[in-house]
Amino acid sequence: MKKTVGENLKMYRIKKGLSMEEAGKKIGVSAPAILKYERNKIVASLPRLEAFAKAYDTSVEEILNIDTSLVIKYDNIYFKEKTSNIKKENIKNYINTKIENYFNLLNLSGITLHNKFGVHLVNNKKEAQSLATKLRIFFQIPIDAPIHNLIYLLENHNIIILTVPKEVSEDLFLGFYEIINNVPVIVVPSAENGYEQRHLVAKYLGELLIMANGDKEELAESFAGSLLMPEKSLKTEFGDKRVKIHFNEIIAYSNTYKVSYKNVVKRLLEEEIITASNAKYTNIYINKNQIHEIAFTEEPYNYEKMLYKLIAQGLIKDDSKYI
Repeated sequence: MKKTVGENLKMYRIKKGLSMEEAGKKIGVSAPAILKYERNKIVASLPRLEAFAKAYDTSVEEILNIDTSLVIKYDNIYFKEKTSNIKKENIKNYINTKIENYFNLLNLSGITLHNKFGVHLVNNKKEAQSLATKLRIFFQIPIDAPIHNLIYLLENHNIIILTVPKEVSEDLFLGFYEIINNVPVIVVPSAENGYEQRHLVAKYLGELLIMANGDKEELAESFAGSLLMPEKSLKTEFGDKRVKIHFNEIIAYSNTYKVSYKNVVKRLLEEEIITASNAKYTNIYINKNQIHEIAFTEEPYNYEKMLYKLIAQGLIKDDSKYI
């Protein structure tokens, strides 16, 4: 059975050796009110929790330390080939701790997340692109406008985004996604190339949203490309059909929409704005000249935002397990 806040209140009162009447006098409520708190009939406010913590010689964090009963299946976690089982387990343990900490911070903050999106049956690329357009409309982003900060956007719509630092991932971890306690969770490696990282986040979002009988990964790729580079924006910037494209046009689009040069080429080919041979020679040009995008990164912020707010409020005394 799950441990509750009420059970914690009862446990700490008994540890302190107080009767309900004695606890009530210390806190300024009646004995029947103490019973209601312990039976979870009344939800304690933050000031009331602080009064309980002071009376029972404990902390608000300990009172709110309840069993979240997280079940993480790891059905969708990806590593590079030949990654050892030991390294896989080390990375899984890091992710497990980070996710458990995140849900604990949510609990301490009094925040409940829920899945806003559900799953959608998608049979082909056209339907995947249509789903991306619908999501943009839901986010109230024009169907041809750039998404300036994808991670910020998703975090503000109840999606947990976490990153695994390079010293932990060792460039072996490729990503993870899962619905946990009815909350979408996406974990990606921290990357110097923010363009590829945000494309990976968009792809895993597609994997979470799409239900398909066919190649789900391919549909998720199409969803990600369309979400970040809408068809209308491509045709506005490049036109319907092009015989030749100057590479500076691709650079300008990449800078605006925060997508890699190769992914721009891929989308131009997908929308048949350029031919396969155009795409091939453009990619050869990128590889041959080792052309790199202008530095760009975006990182999740909700975890640290919750953590340092709770520290400032005095609800977390020891932050070592969260950092």
